[in-house]
Amino acid sequence: MIVTCVYIHVNPDAVQRFLEATVENHLESVKEPGNLRFDLIQQVDDPCQFMLYEAYESDEAAANS
Repeated sequence: MIVTCVYIHVNPDAVQRFLEATVENHLESVKEPGNLRFDLIQQVDDPCQFMLYEAYESDEAAANS
């Protein structure tokens, strides 16, 4: 399994747009062959901080995403 974690800081005025765009990205990413997970985590004490967590079956699946 290959896991990628991406840490993102979003400006306060862009949080809602970021969430909407990320939901769209999630819906397409989970359709990719070999995609096991695509999670969005928002920090409780700072709602402008996020982490994207993607898990793939293999290096090849991750490379083709």
